[in-house]
Amino acid sequence: MTQADVLRTLDARAADQWGLVTTAQAKLDGVQGVQLLRLERSGALESVGHGVYRLAASPPPEHLRIKVAWLRLDPGTPARDRRTDGPGSGVVSHTSACAMHGLGGLPTDPVELTVSSRRTTRDETVVLHRAAMDAEDITVVDGLPVTTVPRTVVDLLQARADAARTGTFVADAAARGLVRVDDLAPRVAGFAGAYGLPADASGAQLLEFLREQAGRPLRARKAGRPAAQAAGPGAASTPERKRPTIWEVAKRAGVSHQTVSRFLKNDSGMKPATRARIERAVAELDYRPNLMARSMRTQRSHRITIVLPELSGFVPIPLLRGASSAAHEAGYMTDVVGLEGGESRRARSVLSLLEARQADGVLSLVPLGDLAGGQGAGQWPVVVLGEYDDNLQSRGRLADGRPAEEILRHLADQGHRRFLHVAGSQAWASARNRRAVYVEAVERLGLESYGVVDGDWSVRSGYEAARDLPADSGVTAVLAANDYVALGVLRGFQDRGVRVPEEMSVFGWDDEEFTRYFSPSISTVHINKEEVGRQSMLSLLALLRGEPEPKSEVTDLFHLVPRGSSGPVNR
Repeated sequence: MTQADVLRTLDARAADQWGLVTTAQAKLDGVQGVQLLRLERSGALESVGHGVYRLAASPPPEHLRIKVAWLRLDPGTPARDRRTDGPGSGVVSHTSACAMHGLGGLPTDPVELTVSSRRTTRDETVVLHRAAMDAEDITVVDGLPVTTVPRTVVDLLQARADAARTGTFVADAAARGLVRVDDLAPRVAGFAGAYGLPADASGAQLLEFLREQAGRPLRARKAGRPAAQAAGPGAASTPERKRPTIWEVAKRAGVSHQTVSRFLKNDSGMKPATRARIERAVAELDYRPNLMARSMRTQRSHRITIVLPELSGFVPIPLLRGASSAAHEAGYMTDVVGLEGGESRRARSVLSLLEARQADGVLSLVPLGDLAGGQGAGQWPVVVLGEYDDNLQSRGRLADGRPAEEILRHLADQGHRRFLHVAGSQAWASARNRRAVYVEAVERLGLESYGVVDGDWSVRSGYEAARDLPADSGVTAVLAANDYVALGVLRGFQDRGVRVPEEMSVFGWDDEEFTRYFSPSISTVHINKEEVGRQSMLSLLALLRGEPEPKSEVTDLFHLVPRGSSGPVNR
């Protein structure tokens, strides 16, 4: 392996580790220690800790010492594969968590980490605490598992940290809306005696004492009155609660937070009565688990990526709405991304997302080569919609032109016999299909066509077609390729003094929102894209769960929506 090959290998490994790589990881990639030493001497690598290197081409990461110490807990495992509840696991905690949260100004020397099992370190700059860590007590900051602000306060008090510094941390967190005194007080009441307060002092009194030691007391407090009472009706309120916690659920249900945690993990051994109380508390509080914290344990992101081509001028909002709704109902968040390049390049980008666990699954609206979900998908949870090409132009079901014949039949029933079609761009399969069905259906139904105008989906093309149509053409109805073309046709006739629908009927396609509010409202074809998106997402969710693909189909994909722009022939 050449030096250039070694650097490329290390760069790939360090890409999602803040530009850092361990000796153990390099060895797994076939890079020997002597090669690392040569690169260090050449200036390409910098030793930033025992067995940890930084690529010189990468910018120095923030909180470097904390990241180095965390990597050294399990140096052979990539950061993306690390867990918080197994051998080699660890969470940034105590004063180091303060630094990661950017609160309190507490020192970060030494680095403090909490581990789940007994272990020691020879590094005098690192302190390891041993404690159980619930998923609700962990958040993710800059890619690192870090104790939440409330858990950090508890850890600091349990370690008898300096009162003034802890009070500064609490005050900063409250000022930024990251913690509420009322929520935190029950968790810290037991530490009041350790800080010289009376044995019966409340958690709120302890927190106020800490803030006073930091010179940051609650502004509205008066002597002899609890802070909550002293605030008064005109005082500034505490920050609005963002989401209920597992502790609140436990209090409401009358159980411990560990029992709630068992409930969230679907513990089958829980008593039905206990489960019912927790379910009721969860519903009443509208409690939602912290997915970012849970992902550190389950190694799942609880996110689904929806792929579009880069810089697309067309975004199928109804389809995305249906797909996202189905994902959210299943507990997933969705990210919509635009990926540049052709099928193979997009496929490589999708694989990178999945391998880095930035997404649990991918729904692509554009082709990805052989990388697709469903039959023969292999190991990757990917579903390609199949209704669009590389440029997000409709194909397949969405390009079906058969509704054009339904429009002709509908208008023929109202007495129309001579028609004009303003087509869309013939580069689109949907435009070609609508045009072909129109031509064939006119002949089959015994109707007449004045002709077909080659348009380009634009309002302008519709306006010009209406403007240029001879007054003696005999046309009484126009089929527009889409609603924008129909809008142009309507405006063109209005400028000519042709009344719609009394003298001319106009039919669009796509059921865009504006068609309902134009005067007259525009007759159109509704496409149930929302259900197409929903069914596609359900297929991906089944793939993620290892279940058979749903067999349901969108049976009412198209239907006509007659409105004010079309009506019976009056001449």
